[in-house]
Amino acid sequence: MLNYRSINLITIFLLLSSISFSQNTFQSAQADTSDYPYWIEMMQDETINFYDVQNAFNVYWEGREITKGSGWKPFKRWEWLTERHIYPDGARHEADKVMTEYNKYLQTHPEAKASNANWENLGPISIPSKGYEGLGRINAIAFHPSDPDILYIGAPSGGCWKYDESTGVWTTTTDNLPSLGVSSIVVDWNNPDNVYIGTGDRDAGDAVGLGVFKSTDGGETWVQWNNGMGNKKVGRMIQHTSDSDIIYAATSGGIYKTTDAGSNWNEIKSGNFKDIVFKPNNPEIIYAASGGSFYKSVDSGNNWEHITNGLPGSSRGVIAVTPFNPEVVYFLLTTGDSFKGLYRSANGGISFTEQSTTPNIMSWGCNGGSGGQAWYDLDIAADLNNENIIYAGGVNCFKSTDSGITWEINSHWSTDCGVGVPVVHADLHVLEWNPLNNRLYTGNDGGIYWTDNGGSSWPEITDGLPISQVYRIGQCKIEKDKVINGYQDNGTSAYFGNNDWQTSFGGDGMECVYDHTDADFSYATIYYGSIFRLYNNAYMHQVAGEGTHGLDESGGWITPFCLHEGNSNIMFLGYSNIWRAEGVKTNSFTWEKITYTGGGNINVIEHSPANYDIFYYARGGNLYRSDNVMEDEPAWVNLSGSLIGNGNVFDVEAHPYYENIVYISQGSGVYKSEDRGVSWGNITGSLPGINMNSLAFYENSVEGIYVGSDAGVYYRDASMDDWIMYSAGLPVDASVNEIEIYHNPDNPDVDAIRAGTYGRGLWSSPVWN
Repeated sequence: MLNYRSINLITIFLLLSSISFSQNTFQSAQADTSDYPYWIEMMQDETINFYDVQNAFNVYWEGREITKGSGWKPFKRWEWLTERHIYPDGARHEADKVMTEYNKYLQTHPEAKASNANWENLGPISIPSKGYEGLGRINAIAFHPSDPDILYIGAPSGGCWKYDESTGVWTTTTDNLPSLGVSSIVVDWNNPDNVYIGTGDRDAGDAVGLGVFKSTDGGETWVQWNNGMGNKKVGRMIQHTSDSDIIYAATSGGIYKTTDAGSNWNEIKSGNFKDIVFKPNNPEIIYAASGGSFYKSVDSGNNWEHITNGLPGSSRGVIAVTPFNPEVVYFLLTTGDSFKGLYRSANGGISFTEQSTTPNIMSWGCNGGSGGQAWYDLDIAADLNNENIIYAGGVNCFKSTDSGITWEINSHWSTDCGVGVPVVHADLHVLEWNPLNNRLYTGNDGGIYWTDNGGSSWPEITDGLPISQVYRIGQCKIEKDKVINGYQDNGTSAYFGNNDWQTSFGGDGMECVYDHTDADFSYATIYYGSIFRLYNNAYMHQVAGEGTHGLDESGGWITPFCLHEGNSNIMFLGYSNIWRAEGVKTNSFTWEKITYTGGGNINVIEHSPANYDIFYYARGGNLYRSDNVMEDEPAWVNLSGSLIGNGNVFDVEAHPYYENIVYISQGSGVYKSEDRGVSWGNITGSLPGINMNSLAFYENSVEGIYVGSDAGVYYRDASMDDWIMYSAGLPVDASVNEIEIYHNPDNPDVDAIRAGTYGRGLWSSPVWN
């Protein structure tokens, strides 16, 4: 629970809850960042400098215990992703930057999409194994107004999908949209061919917001429909119950209203709003939440009153109402991580009464406990037919049958709670009732579930949704159909061809590789560099992690590691320093530190396949090389001063045959050196001005090289004056985090390039020819 130090701090917080958290506000409240998690509001205000948010987070957590479910990990993911999309001074990229640069490229390359690429989605399409693993996060759920078999979901970086229960099939038509983040959906009750989606990731910032898009043909085609709204993240939308042309949108930049079916939007309330609902049976009365503040309008949104009667200050709140008793309003409040309290109004939101403040229903535990991450996962739903029954979604789902006075666990992310408590994937982001079949649906970090028996069971209907957020992939060099993948909150799994996916490891899956001499061995990691050796895709031994085999530090959110190019029993690891270990296929070995620079997490490492003595690593925008990496005390050369690009070094690719040639992607550029990084040539050509995330050299070509970007894949070889787009079939906005190539030295016709996307899973294409 949050302990306020003074009335002044309460006053500051209430003010921050009702207005956008500006840079000046942060500076005036900076002294309090150690006492209150201002970083939560700051990270969601795109006008605030990234480094200020990072500093506020670090100050707040200094000396605090980092517990499971504390919200630390979701922030670290946001930090990793956002740091890749900032200017040198820490200002964040504009929401439409990728779309703008991509469209510029298409205008100057009108034939760009006509490549001979043929990308196919490999999935995972079905969950590799039941239990904690899932397919991906869901932020929004909406229903067909008359057909209970039809529903829609929105993924924060995987688009909008339509489900037909009569066939069990999911389909999507949003792959060509400039933002695959969807956090809200409205299906027109008057004409279900009209579908509106609100873009952006409401809860974690995994996708940019570009306002509302509309379809008039049941989701077959889409048009950006944000005139007057602009590029906002749209967290919730509601449609007037008697005038279908009126829609309200709760966005990162205020509440917007349209009276002409979205052709034009007008701001009717400023602030960062994530929740908005009508009073049942009276659409003139609207309730909305900004941060932990409750607002009410009785005149269709023309005027708003900040309701404080019976409500404390807090960080984030969500609202529930029920048609069974329209006067009842529930407001669930949190401190940013933990449960603050459940508050009930019996007079239509005029005043509230505290129902409960314990147990901490935001925690990971079966009976409450400490911690939580309610700034990231939170929703509430009231039963359609019983005003006293409510469900609260956080890490798990808790249920109350007495208006929130007492709570019991209703679903849990594991089997720890015993018989009678269903297992539902962790981190609930949305709870929605379908009035046509009286089912309560929930979307979480793993997929979508529903219950029609009060939560005694929660069937899952996630299979068919390839929306995995892939961090890294590992293509086996020996067998084409072995690819290991690490995902956001859905573990690590391996592809074995023909839609055969098998779970490899749990948690958040990060960097992963196959042994290049024995395909039975592979390695999976979780955050901060804990590495696990697998045999036949089953856990064998923990290879790395702070305190393991002599390691006395940890790595970054995604920690790079690689096997020695000539000896797969040797591994290199990038934490704050470079570490080397011999004997990683055994259980008895010790890591050796071979740099002593420290100074932040290393983000890229590369061992030369042409000369085993050469090794590169990058930290931020700095690059280093060793020419004797296998010595007891390798010497290192700082190449940073020779770089001619700007921004972070995202990847390093050493030439497979010529030891002096090396390539890097830095920011939006690609560069080549023929003297081991002493000098560089710019080979960016006309690539769009977006992040170039990953490089892959194609060995069965004449200097063919692929680059995976924030919008597609591009290719260039010695026969070309410039790059060509190699993206046919790929979703436009599916950020390609890593590409790797399978080479067959005897039959290049079967060679394939694989791409891990952040939101649409693993993809494969034949190589360029």
